[in-house]
Amino acid sequence: MLSIKEALGFLENNLRITEVETKLEENRPELLKELLYNFIHVAPFQSIRSLSTKPDDRHLPSFQEIKEDIFDGKGGLCYALNQFIKELLNVLDYDVYYAQMAILEVDKSHVMVMVRNLIKPGDLHLVDVGMGHGSSDPIPLDFKEESPVYHIGFLYLKFVREGDVIIRYHKHDKKYEFPVNIDSKAWHKFGRITITPQDLDVFKPVMRTIYTVPGAFGTSPFLTELRCVIFEKGKIVAIKDTVLLVENDKHQLEVQEITTHAQIISKVLKHFPSFSREMIEGALQASIVCSKIEKS
Repeated sequence: MLSIKEALGFLENNLRITEVETKLEENRPELLKELLYNFIHVAPFQSIRSLSTKPDDRHLPSFQEIKEDIFDGKGGLCYALNQFIKELLNVLDYDVYYAQMAILEVDKSHVMVMVRNLIKPGDLHLVDVGMGHGSSDPIPLDFKEESPVYHIGFLYLKFVREGDVIIRYHKHDKKYEFPVNIDSKAWHKFGRITITPQDLDVFKPVMRTIYTVPGAFGTSPFLTELRCVIFEKGKIVAIKDTVLLVENDKHQLEVQEITTHAQIISKVLKHFPSFSREMIEGALQASIVCSKIEKS
């Protein structure tokens, strides 16, 4: 999986974190915050890899493939990003395990990571770098009924305990409308979290479908739509097919329509420079929306 040499090299060379071993000894919670913040700035959440892969070659990526893409700055989907983070934190001797969230009522459709005993014995924190909604702080899940409201960029989120599960709620005041039929400016249910430890294998049937079947479960966009999300100086930059979304200093998303392939390629190369022009063009051909716009 990951060796300690690879893990320390990733923190020092890719995440640009200094004095790693000292921080591991003296302040592990703060190191984790720094690690997560830097990670979402260098490892994008994106569908370019999946879209650009020829249909007959699509498959659930191995950890070796995931590792190569993340070390190369290409990132991936939740299965890749959170699997890498879990293995990285495990090598650094954090107490971590996989948990699952059902998004749009599809069980095991989102891989997430839990960290135990981070600040005090028995505590539990959520770590999630695989959603395109950045959080550089591990989120404590030790509340009794409802968590505080967290404000992360343009997004507000909170968690509510319902029996054995935790419901994640979102709302926002951004200009760009949420792409499903909900009132996104009011609190709405985003996902259902099961915090009991899960083996990675339980996710594989659903994830293999997401990686190989366009429109899987009637909700998955990653083989039909161009999705790329990265953070620059703490603010989100996203491309969703023919729309560029850039978070401004007031935490609103500025919206720019993109009308040609050349413009999309230029924007992707600017904000996601690890991808080749060939990969981007392959992704555009597979995107239902992008394939229909002007080539020049």
